[in-house]
Amino acid sequence: MEKFLKPKFASCENIKVVDIKKTNGYEEDGYYRVEYTYGITLKDEGQLKEMKTIWQQEQERSSQAKVAYAERDKKVAALRKQIEALEDESAPRYEQFDDGQLHHSQGISATRVLTPQEQHSAALNAWRLNPPEPLRQKQEELKAYEQAFRDQWGNYSPQFLGQVGAAVSKFYRQGCPGTSYKFTEGMLQGQAQAANQTDDLSHWFEQREIQMKGSMTMRKTENGWRALSAS
Repeated sequence: MEKFLKPKFASCENIKVVDIKKTNGYEEDGYYRVEYTYGITLKDEGQLKEMKTIWQQEQERSSQAKVAYAERDKKVAALRKQIEALEDESAPRYEQFDDGQLHHSQGISATRVLTPQEQHSAALNAWRLNPPEPLRQKQEELKAYEQAFRDQWGNYSPQFLGQVGAAVSKFYRQGCPGTSYKFTEGMLQGQAQAANQTDDLSHWFEQREIQMKGSMTMRKTENGWRALSAS
């Protein structure tokens, strides 16, 4: 029975067959019929505990991130308000140039007269390229703050947060052939039901062992018993 069952789960990285027991045996149509039970369990419960620890850490980080993003929004809004006030205070205004006076361009033509719009546009360009020191400092403060925030909280990809069930299911099935999915599905039903009923995803990280029943038709050969079919 072991030679028949264990190879079916040999490629599984995280689950194994345990406690194979014969419960009955009898002759049937010239063959020998064996009934048995066995269990399927995790090879290493510690790995599941490690996954739970990571998930708990991700939950904590998520809670901290919510607070941090709320504080960031307030800080950025305050800095932008200060920047807008400094811009309004220091930016060249159109009425400064629309004074009825003639203003000649420099370095182009002594007879070229700049319109108020051209004068205002040139002044704005110069102001943007070289803003007043208080405005420049405040702009740099905002830029540095947003970069520091991205360094701390950006580009973070949790392993389990938001996908606990899928991650644990993948862990159980890692390396297993498709024929073993019905067994892992049975193992995972308990976790899924408990998590859904209590709204507590930590149930997914509880180790469970599934008990199975089976029967096998065998024939005795010169090399020992040979399994012909099983259910």
